[in-house]
Amino acid sequence: STPTYIIVWDNVAFHHSHAVTEWFVAHPRMESLFLPPYSPFLNLIEEFFASWRWKVYDHHPHDQMSLLDAMYAGCLDISAVDCQGWIRHARRFFPRCIALDDIRCDVDENLWPNGEDRVD
Repeated sequence: STPTYIIVWDNVAFHHSHAVTEWFVAHPRMESLFLPPYSPFLNLIEEFFASWRWKVYDHHPHDQMSLLDAMYAGCLDISAVDCQGWIRHARRFFPRCIALDDIRCDVDENLWPNGEDRVD
């Protein structure tokens, strides 16, 4: 049996583009599976980038070379324990995802249209 590979990714617009759709048609062993909308906490690279951004900021880069150095140092500041925490956090939502529950979470409560409907 030929294995199927599943690409799990977020709902950024270009993931839904004609070119991407056509690529999946041309590669039937590949399957696209989208994360639920408004669920960056399930996309672990989003967690990494958010943490990395603050680690870089903490190094106070002021020019291009110090920015590159800060980016490198910021990566070193992120530990396996950090990654394991992000995985644990995401896994808490798996049963609700499987049940097709609405797990949307707006991290900016000021943008939430109706505070009474806010889901945390």
